[in-house]
Amino acid sequence: MVRRSKVPIDAFASSSAAVTLLKQSAWTFETIEDRVFELRVQLATPGVFTPAKADILVPGLPTLDGFLSFVAFRAALTGTLAAKPDMVTELLWQWNAALRDPALWIDFPLPLRSVQLGAVEVFDCSIGLPVDGNDILIPAGAFFARGLNLEAYPKVTDSIPLRRRVGEPHHRPLDLAHQLQTGSGPTKQLDNRMYFSLTKEYLFYFRGDARGVEHLLKFACERRIGMGKKTTLGYGQIAKFEIRPSTATTTLVRPILSEAEYSLIKTLPYESVMALRSRANPLFGNREFRVVNPLETLGAYKPPYWLRGRQTQVLSYGTLLLPR
Repeated sequence: MVRRSKVPIDAFASSSAAVTLLKQSAWTFETIEDRVFELRVQLATPGVFTPAKADILVPGLPTLDGFLSFVAFRAALTGTLAAKPDMVTELLWQWNAALRDPALWIDFPLPLRSVQLGAVEVFDCSIGLPVDGNDILIPAGAFFARGLNLEAYPKVTDSIPLRRRVGEPHHRPLDLAHQLQTGSGPTKQLDNRMYFSLTKEYLFYFRGDARGVEHLLKFACERRIGMGKKTTLGYGQIAKFEIRPSTATTTLVRPILSEAEYSLIKTLPYESVMALRSRANPLFGNREFRVVNPLETLGAYKPPYWLRGRQTQVLSYGTLLLPR
């Protein structure tokens, strides 16, 4: 049996001509507004979201900047392919290479405002907050705040969508011309359970060009670009969305349980947040704060979230902030 191995990253040839054409096809956006908008996204199928790539997927929440960066790349790729069909090979190889190598990823313009946190820039937007009926659930530590109550992650199920174990057909003797080696190698049988939420609606807060966000989301719907992982299997398909002005004054924190307690609703760089504790910053509710339960981990605070080369020390969403 010939054992197959993963294709190494350096097997994908990067083309400078393809990169130039892609950048020339980048979408441009209008003036970034300072007011906060709400984006409600309803999914036709459950989305598979996870904070990090792993063998066992931990249920997570969708990122608006991560999804829009993926769609912006696809939009530029689609426009370039239409204008230069003779370069289809180079362009598709560039796309494949960028999905695997952080050095080859192209940060296309996004219709989101950038804000400075110390020495780094982050996009002024939140993660997707689950909407259950009339309630918006806010991550609070390992739980979610629903009004004055804390509860576990809502409506989670599991599935084995790929490479699950399959036994021999019952009452049907078979004489196989070729027998797969199911004990090892690329055809090894695996029981990989995938956990995902059945939540069908998410709420995002953002500052930026609302019309630009709308155009990218319409492109995603037209091209059947789903949110999250396993979208080629039908997960995370968008049914509809709505954008409207919000009464919120910040996109990075939300009050929970009481007006005095805040929770991060976006993963942020650890050192930048800790350095701002003794300052009244409008991004954190215009007050000094202390970090109560720092959900410190290794992760990314800006797209592309799925590439390990972008990971650093971060405070994950759900970290609690109290006034000093």
